[in-house]
Amino acid sequence: MEKENATPLKIASKTDTSKIYELGYILVSSLPDEKIVDEVSVLKDLLSANGGDIISSEDPILIDLAYPMLKVVSAQRQKYSRGYFGWVKFEGEPDSLTAIKKVLDLSHTMLRYMIVKTVRENTLLNGKMVLRQEEREEVALEDAGEEAPIESGEVLDKTIDDLVIA
Repeated sequence: MEKENATPLKIASKTDTSKIYELGYILVSSLPDEKIVDEVSVLKDLLSANGGDIISSEDPILIDLAYPMLKVVSAQRQKYSRGYFGWVKFEGEPDSLTAIKKVLDLSHTMLRYMIVKTVRENTLLNGKMVLRQEEREEVALEDAGEEAPIESGEVLDKTIDDLVIA
């Protein structure tokens, strides 16, 4: 599946009471690849039918789960160690979440989901994290094949004290 970047689709705020939410979900791994696109479109249609405006999303990808998860379908327990993880950011009314949750709870393909309040802006870090000046110098020395200068015990103690939360 292609990965859809988090590109905003809507900019204007819906109403004064609407909030921005993100729905993170895991679909069962037993779904065939061609059905995943259909499940995502059903999920987006559910959000739209309940007054939600899709802001951004990412198509699900198959991941290994941290622990096996059980799902009861037709009175049978099924164990999953993999699942399709994706997310949808949407704007909607808080009152509509109850209806959305009811449908998601009854879904046979939804292994787990979580809806959280968030912000409209993209909060993903692009690129590498910013390093402090000392760390940049050490990385530059390592890249050049040189060893970082050995610091005195006092400097190391002060650095450790700065890192430790009192």
